[in-house]
Amino acid sequence: MNAPLHPALALIQALFADRGHLVYGEKVTQLDHALQCGTLAALEQAHPALVLATFLHDIGHMQHRDAARAVEQGRDDAHEALGAKLLARWFGPEISEPVRLHVEAKRYLCKVQPSYLDSLSPLSLRTLQIQGGPMTEEEAQTFEQQPFFEDAVRLRRWDEAGKKAQMRTLPFEEFMQLAASQLMRGTFNRS
Repeated sequence: MNAPLHPALALIQALFADRGHLVYGEKVTQLDHALQCGTLAALEQAHPALVLATFLHDIGHMQHRDAARAVEQGRDDAHEALGAKLLARWFGPEISEPVRLHVEAKRYLCKVQPSYLDSLSPLSLRTLQIQGGPMTEEEAQTFEQQPFFEDAVRLRRWDEAGKKAQMRTLPFEEFMQLAASQLMRGTFNRS
């Protein structure tokens, strides 16, 4: 008999099953984007927590009632905060914090590396403006003091690269096994 699925894993699976097919102005679905980003992180041999964070970084979009409409209306859906809050219930900050910071990482990269703007998709350019535009010098210095800021910057680079119409990726099940291993290692908040 199989043991019941951990609530975190059940919820992740349910969100991808229910909303992974959605497209929010990019060439790929939420599931394809997650798989591509996670695969890119794994190929660069990121530590397992960062690979998982990268795979799950947009889970907040799937929690939002209508993320596409928010963008159409020029509103920030705060998906990074939604996702980080959800993940912090079961995973440690090495997973939830890069998720929370990945939007700020986009703003940061646009400040410290202006050529990064050229790599942004049309949707990322639009959301950049909704999210406050490139950081100021003071905001960038403050951001650099955040724990996990370097992981968030790496995640953000994979985020922008993971929007290809076709890309071979690791299977969904591999990321679910990774999530299970992070839970089993006790790197989650039980409260």
